[in-house]
Amino acid sequence: MGSEHCVPRNSAHLEKRAALRLEYLDGLRALAAVYVVLFHAGLGFFRPDGRLSHSVRNLQRALSFGHDAVGVFIVLSGYCLMLPVARAEGHLVRGLQDYAARRAWRILPPYYAALILSVLLIACFPILRTPTETIWQDSFPTFGFWPLASHLLLIHNLSPSVAHTINGPLWSVATEWQIYFFFPLLLLPIWRRFGPLPTIALGFGVGAALTVAAPDAAYSAASWYLGLFALGMCAAGIGFATRPLERSLRERVPWAVVSWFLLGSVAVGITLLIKVWFTVMPFSDSLVGAATASALVYLTRHALTQTPAMRPALLRLLEWSPLVKLGRFSYSLYLTHLPVVALCYFCVRRLAVSPSWQLLALIALSLPLSVLFSYAFFWVFERRFVGSPGAFFRRRAV
Repeated sequence: MGSEHCVPRNSAHLEKRAALRLEYLDGLRALAAVYVVLFHAGLGFFRPDGRLSHSVRNLQRALSFGHDAVGVFIVLSGYCLMLPVARAEGHLVRGLQDYAARRAWRILPPYYAALILSVLLIACFPILRTPTETIWQDSFPTFGFWPLASHLLLIHNLSPSVAHTINGPLWSVATEWQIYFFFPLLLLPIWRRFGPLPTIALGFGVGAALTVAAPDAAYSAASWYLGLFALGMCAAGIGFATRPLERSLRERVPWAVVSWFLLGSVAVGITLLIKVWFTVMPFSDSLVGAATASALVYLTRHALTQTPAMRPALLRLLEWSPLVKLGRFSYSLYLTHLPVVALCYFCVRRLAVSPSWQLLALIALSLPLSVLFSYAFFWVFERRFVGSPGAFFRRRAV
């Protein structure tokens, strides 16, 4: 097993070859992150009941797919981690230890900063400890031993009782962190030896096995996200690997048709089949993941081969400069937005207006404030962990 993760002799050449930036991926991250903010602001603090106008309830329905947006993040994670591997002939360019160090350096410090910040905000603002019948109520208990310890160990996602405490969106960071271990130790060896379809089957198979063996923990952690991650990594393999199978899939499959078919299936699911969409979440999330992965293959090919003016409209939208810039600190936006939205909620609920106008005010206020706060968080905390690990991590990876 160790030899599978060795850096090849021509590692310098492969590392140079693996350097590639697809700006539209940042645009897609930005859209997913903004949608998650809108999901929490629009649906997490006001129940879709008779107090709200018909048009506002329709808006809530349009904003009710936050879990699917998180699934898009997982597919993107698999795609981005696999992209340099696929371009480097299937190797982890700098080896397994460096991979682990880089993932820890990139993900953990901003996560812990957001965790500490969330605890401090709840401690310093008594209004945040006001009981409510909203999504924010899931943040409690905040100061108990198990909520704090499980978050520090990144295992809180495995326990329904604490998965959403302190700062709800952090549950998926723990899930993604756990998936990072499956990538080099399980999924990548299968991809090297057997190709994309067995890798995807294994990802979903392990996720399904976990739902049988430990259903509460598996559903709390969304274990099927391992399959979504495999979809993303195999999409990168199809887009860049030089093996005959991937090259054949890249050149012979009509990815535009596949993408629009899957996106159309998602559209049918969230409209005509909305009553069952949330009751079969492993399947609905997987459909969203498949649509995302196929779109990545399709869009990447156009991004690499066509001039900007000739690219599909969707690709041009995702490459829009403001979206790309927002995407570069979308992790900070995801980590920090819920406490900001909660503070905005406690402000707008004092307005002497109808619940519908309060909800609209919450969206209008919390989205820009969340973006501004997360940008500040990015500059103070996250940006210093973008790129190569610090000296301690580099020494550990030698």
